[in-house]
Amino acid sequence: MKKRLGLKRKLRGKPAPKEDGLVHDVKIVDPMDVDHVAMDAKQSFATHLQTQSDSIRRFDDHRKQLLDAESRVSWDRAATLSATSLEKQAQSVLWRIREDERDNLFGNKASEQIPGPHTLDMGGQFLTNKTRIEGQSRVFQIARRVPKGCHLHLHFNAEIEPPKLIEKAREVPNMFIRSTQPLIEEKDFAETEMVFNVMPDNTESVDIFSRDYRPEFRAAGAAPWMRWSIFIREFEARRGGEDAEEWVRRKMILSEEEVYGLSQTTNGIWARFNQATRCFKGLLNYESIYKWYISAAIESMIEDGVMYAELRPMLLDKSIPRDDGIEKLWHGDQMRLIVSGVEAKKAELRNEGRLDKFPFGFKIIYCAPRSIPKGMMQTEIQDCIKLKQEFPDLICGFDLVGAEDRPNHIGYYRDELLAMMETCKDLGITIPFMFHAGETLLDSGGSKNPANSNLYDAVLFNAKRIGHGFSLLKHPVLVEEFRKRPICIELCPTSNELLHLCRNIKEHPYPEILAMGIPCTVNSDNPSLFRSFARNSNSVSHEFYQIMVGSQSMTIHGWRQLVEWSIQFSCLDDKDQAQARDIIKREWEAFCGWIVDTYGAFADGLDVKMG
Repeated sequence: MKKRLGLKRKLRGKPAPKEDGLVHDVKIVDPMDVDHVAMDAKQSFATHLQTQSDSIRRFDDHRKQLLDAESRVSWDRAATLSATSLEKQAQSVLWRIREDERDNLFGNKASEQIPGPHTLDMGGQFLTNKTRIEGQSRVFQIARRVPKGCHLHLHFNAEIEPPKLIEKAREVPNMFIRSTQPLIEEKDFAETEMVFNVMPDNTESVDIFSRDYRPEFRAAGAAPWMRWSIFIREFEARRGGEDAEEWVRRKMILSEEEVYGLSQTTNGIWARFNQATRCFKGLLNYESIYKWYISAAIESMIEDGVMYAELRPMLLDKSIPRDDGIEKLWHGDQMRLIVSGVEAKKAELRNEGRLDKFPFGFKIIYCAPRSIPKGMMQTEIQDCIKLKQEFPDLICGFDLVGAEDRPNHIGYYRDELLAMMETCKDLGITIPFMFHAGETLLDSGGSKNPANSNLYDAVLFNAKRIGHGFSLLKHPVLVEEFRKRPICIELCPTSNELLHLCRNIKEHPYPEILAMGIPCTVNSDNPSLFRSFARNSNSVSHEFYQIMVGSQSMTIHGWRQLVEWSIQFSCLDDKDQAQARDIIKREWEAFCGWIVDTYGAFADGLDVKMG
């Protein structure tokens, strides 16, 4: 009976004495009380669910206020508000096509099902997606037609596809090649770096396939060069007919496996990138190719929708060979080739009624490597100033280039760069700085000290623009400085992915950089190196595509704002900028009309909802 009494007391929530005679401070809730409380909560929830119209209204009002407040400070607000009715139609068409392709062309819809072998992510790995983008994406076809405005970050040697350069090399009987090691074992063919050069015709042609081959090209009496035509013949004979030109071409581009391989490192991909760049160099550095290249590059840009470009040649080497391999073309000679080539092409375009497609030609940003001693940098700066005096309308800026995880940071050359600024003042000339800065994850200028970030120096030296700016968001004070001054960022999203700053465009910080109100432009950096084997080189069109699919907040109005900034932050004078804006305004309306006419009916049939 005592046990039963204790149980009843527990059930009623009353303390029960233990066998030791003590009442412990433990209260056990009666199950009937629990049920009652649960019923009260359920009733309360059901009541509020039906009668909370005021709360819902307040919540929705606050939500709208947040969205409106963010819209008022949006980086593309001016472009959105100024959009014509036709542009708004085009945006609706583009949005529906993009979101349909996200679900159906790429197919990686959110689910617990393991994706099939043909499933890809829209905005996923660029080289992996490239064939599908080029072959099947309507968004990409639209991106190809975008009037791009000005291309402000393009390295001189990287506009034309490798096969075309190799094809031109066939026409040069005194084209030579060297290897960094004898080509004997299979591993040698994989490891070696190949470099081209036009040499005097009487240059001894050595055997790269011999164990006695000595590649030290700077040593006294060195003879590391093999005639290209002989190399092709010997290569194909030794390797069962394998195409020598195709083998070299693979040395000139970054493949999907090299970029995304599990064992690849940031330093490794940069080393591979630099190898590819050096392989390009000799195929472009001789007289006749210079003349051909200017016209071919302009045609390539016109096809891509670019109306003007600022090219970045590396001018550390003071000369390139004439076609005979004996005489030299010095910097001034090279600039004259560029000027005459541009003028000849503009005359051709004028005669064809196409001058509006490329009315302003090129300008040149003088590039020096960040890795050289201070004495050499002094020479580079002086050479840049001399070229500016001789070609005032051609030379438009100065840049320091190279992997930022390696020495030196920009501030290492503080004294030289300050002296350059004062010298330009004395001479009454302007050479704005357009540094590569923030193209790194470590962001310490190739040192162990984060204070050496090149982004600080970009602000301190009052740069007009910077290349990449990937790491800018680590610095809240610098973000504000970039916004106020303003300093424009030359976005190169595919380059950033392939050089291991991010895995894909959706991880790129460009939406956040834009959200901070910092002006940006869209650029392709080194397009010839960033391609798949099956398709053409990368282009500004690919970059505009990536920008569109990498963020769902990007619109056709955002595209237009980026194009308008490319004009505003170019080195064109006020008169040319005004002409460029007039051309873009006319071409943009035609572009929007083309989207509606070409894809409007198709987009109307898509079952895509905002959600």
